[in-house]
Amino acid sequence: MKNKKKKSLKIRVLNSICAFVLLISVIFIWATGFDYISTGIMTAALISLATPVVLSGEGFIDVISGIFEAIFEGVLAIFEGIAEVISGIFS
Repeated sequence: MKNKKKKSLKIRVLNSICAFVLLISVIFIWATGFDYISTGIMTAALISLATPVVLSGEGFIDVISGIFEAIFEGVLAIFEGIAEVISGIFS
């Protein structure tokens, strides 16, 4: 396996925001059904999440795995932030 370099703070923040928007839009779609607004927001979040990955990807498999990695990193960063807030309350 290749050693991947650590991503910059800007890319990690972008991944977190886009993953959060994706989660919210999926929940909104489940609650209300498909409409133009939620589908547009979800598409914009996916495109902005995939753009840095596509530009830095070397091949098709790298791009696909990078997109999933960015989504999971964003979701993980959201839960990490929630855990830090909760642990800060009880400290």
